Amino acid sequence: MPKPKKKRQPDLSRALNAVRRMVRGLRSAAEAVERELNISAAQLFVLRELGQVPDQSVKDLAAVTMTTHSTVSQVVGQLITKGLVTRTPDPTDGRRAVLRLTRPGASLVKRSKRVIQTDLIEGFDTLGKSDQQALANGLEKWLDASGLARTPPQMLFDKPLLEKRGSRPGGRSRARPS
Repeated sequence: MPKPKKKRQPDLSRALNAVRRMVRGLRSAAEAVERELNISAAQLFVLRELGQVPDQSVKDLAAVTMTTHSTVSQVVGQLITKGLVTRTPDPTDGRRAVLRLTRPGASLVKRSKRVIQTDLIEGFDTLGKSDQQALANGLEKWLDASGLARTPPQMLFDKPLLEKRGSRPGGRSRARPS
């Protein structure tokens, strides 16, 4: 058997194994949530945040979940459709809508386990400030060098809405190539 031409660096191996462990842990946790509660891990994360601090807006939730307004809005829409969250006008500011858990939503949160996103956030918080900055900077540089820097960040294991085949956003049909 031919020997490999280039020996890989031990740091590369450590980094890839760390990413593999993280992805595996995230996937396993997401599958458990879906199996046990019939919702996505992203939906559970939003529900738990609303359970801790009710009457948040989508903007508030985007800040606490560290994602975009549109991503949280999509997840909240799914939760409203499932009857787990309500959206009502803010009694103190009619221009703002607030979100609350419904009884089924609160019941689901009570029987749920801790979400992995909380473990990751709390684990990150145990790092010193310089380690936090080095990790964030290193990951961003790695993604940039790998051609993934422009991949939009979304909530962990949120299920994107699939478009119908042959259609485009906004409802316009796309002509099929002949």
